[in-house]
Formats: sequence, structure tokens, C-alpha cells
Amino acid sequence: MPNRNSPIYRGLNHICRVLTLLAMLMLALMTVLVVGQVILRNFFDLGLPWADELSRISNIALVFFVAPALMLHNRHIAIDLLYSALRPRGKAILRVANYILITAFSGVFLFSLYTFLLRAGKFSTPSMGLSNLVVYAPAVIGIVLLTAVAIYRLVTDSEPAAHHEEADSPDDTDNAATFAASREEPRP
Repeated sequence: MPNRNSPIYRGLNHICRVLTLLAMLMLALMTVLVVGQVILRNFFDLGLPWADELSRISNIALVFFVAPALMLHNRHIAIDLLYSALRPRGKAILRVANYILITAFSGVFLFSLYTFLLRAGKFSTPSMGLSNLVVYAPAVIGIVLLTAVAIYRLVTDSEPAAHHEEADSPDDTDNAATFAASREEPRP
């Protein structure tokens, strides 16, 4: 389990929270744009090309902004059939291999995006005229932070607690039971 008082963990957590808030804003924006486009097209025979483009950009930002936070807090989708069958030493080896592979993938992704943007960065989007550098900036930010989280986990050899372990601490359970008992009405 990570040391939650570590300045590195707190910094990563703070950045992930900010990006998660931005991702929620992107989801809200994308929802408004798509619903607005449907209404405009079906009832007014009107389409806004910039709205489609902005919803696609919001979708890119949404995915890349939330991925590091999901990995930091172990909230991502995981198939743990192999992991749960292993002994503690095997789990540790698999965990280290996983973070090494994530770091390697991130490096390849960033290098590929860099070479892509050397050419595509000069161009802008058709409807809104945004530079491709702006469009792909959320991908760069998200992957850099994902790499930082993977390296943090690799160096500290820490694994986040499962969701149910974080939520069901003994203090929370006792407080919930006490609160529930105090809310019960006396029986006749």
C-alpha cells in the first residue's frame, strides 16, 4: 500500500484530482454538444461542424486525463485471474513487470506522438482551426502522468489498496454501525 503521507504520492494525487475534475468537465461538455447536435439536426435541420470536432477533442481529453488517476487509485478495470492464482513472490514479480511494461509503452507512445506531431503539429483542425499541438496536448499530459505513476509504483514497490479495503476501514464500520443503531426507533 502506498505511503499516503509521501510528498510524491500527495503531489501525484493532487495532479490526478485536478485532471479528474477537468475530465468531468470534458464529459459534461461532450454530453451537451452531442445532445445539442441531435436536437439541432432532428428539429431544426441544422448541424454545427465545430460541435462535432469539439466533442471529439473532449473525448480525447477525457480518456487521457482520467487514466493516471485510475491507475494511481487502483480503480481501473483489471483481470486478475492470473494474479490471484499466484503466491506473494509471483505477485510481486508480475506487479514489477506490469509497471515496467507500462513505462516502456508510455515511452514508445510519447516518442511516436512526438514524431507524429513534428509533421501534424503544423496543421490545424478543419472547423475550429485549433493547432494539432493543442488537440493532442491532453494525450501528452496524461501519458506523462501515467508514466510518473508507474515509475512511482515501481520505485516504491507499492500497490494501492483495493477499493473495498479503502472504504471498509474498521473505524468507518464501527462509526456506521453506531450511527445506524442510534437512528433505530425503539420497539414497543
